[in-house]
Amino acid sequence: EVPADADFVIEGYVDPADELIWEGPFGDHTGYYSLPDWYPRFHITCITHKRNPVYPATIVGIPPQEDAWLIKASERIFLAPMKMTMVPEILDMDMPVEGVAHNLVIAQIKKDYAGQGQKVMNAMWGAGQMMFNKILVMADEGVKIQDYEALSKYVFKNLNPSTDIHFAQGPMDVLDHSCSKLGFGGKMCIDGTAKFEEEVEDSLQLNVQTSREAIEKALTQFEEIKMVNASLLDKEMPVLLLSVEKARKGHLRELHQQVCELEEMEGIKLVLYVEHTVDANDLPVALWRFCNNLDPKRDAILVQRPSKKEEDKTFACLGLDGTIKTKDFDNFQRDWPNIIVMDDKTIEAVDEKWPRLGLGEFLSSPSLKFKNQLYGEEAVVG
Repeated sequence: EVPADADFVIEGYVDPADELIWEGPFGDHTGYYSLPDWYPRFHITCITHKRNPVYPATIVGIPPQEDAWLIKASERIFLAPMKMTMVPEILDMDMPVEGVAHNLVIAQIKKDYAGQGQKVMNAMWGAGQMMFNKILVMADEGVKIQDYEALSKYVFKNLNPSTDIHFAQGPMDVLDHSCSKLGFGGKMCIDGTAKFEEEVEDSLQLNVQTSREAIEKALTQFEEIKMVNASLLDKEMPVLLLSVEKARKGHLRELHQQVCELEEMEGIKLVLYVEHTVDANDLPVALWRFCNNLDPKRDAILVQRPSKKEEDKTFACLGLDGTIKTKDFDNFQRDWPNIIVMDDKTIEAVDEKWPRLGLGEFLSSPSLKFKNQLYGEEAVVG
């Protein structure tokens, strides 16, 4: 007997005594290829289907794709059970498309006491599939979390990079290529909730104004910085995105130390680094690449020094390395996957068929803008 509404039924078995088989790589919903690995063998004994069956499938790749909306549905489906069973103070949850589900989650809570953000952080990282989350952003009732601009302003207003960003290690999705070890890596919670008196360290409350023009000018002295996105400063978000070209071991850590020595940097709380082929001014793409390539605990660089602008105050700025990791520069021992980009023959074939398929006005392949971001022609970089 099979479900009456099943389009296809694939019957078979897995023999625990079988040797595992090498499978992959595959294009996956992260926008990268998933790395090959050993998996159980499934022996198919029968395939049946109903009349005129529909084969359900989604196209995966660089977000947003069809699976992005399945992720938004799961966001709604899992909110109520989590609230009823584990996190009663949670009010809402959002998974931005750029985070491809597990990489970036935003949670809104009703905050009633100091340290509640950390309490919710630990509870969420222990809640089923949420254990695979990499970056968790916490906010409270003071902002609508689906309004990303308002949310970012609110979070940064309440954020001290020295005390309000928490790191941990734990289980990670096997598709997360940034981990030094398969399925195990770093996590980060950015606590952007309004702080109680007990959560505030007075010496770290620096109140200085930053100048976009001064910062952009000061950063021109660093040849490895290929692009600067300081546009968010105009929207009261003290964060920079920098495209950098690494050339040696410890390069980015050294660079962040040097950048933070600049007096012009005071007031900047966060610097996100992406590789030099990524356009730092294309915010959705830069954030997608950054979130995928980051192991927060391993790749965080916190700089603290005495302020040059306010006496008896400390300037703190967190740098996060969202660039490719290699054996030569980062002592990274795993393979690194390529991003999913259609090859030229596929693009040409689709372009040729377009007029005959009645799809409306011609649209050029989305893959074209990513051609210069490839790490070569293979699915696995090495």
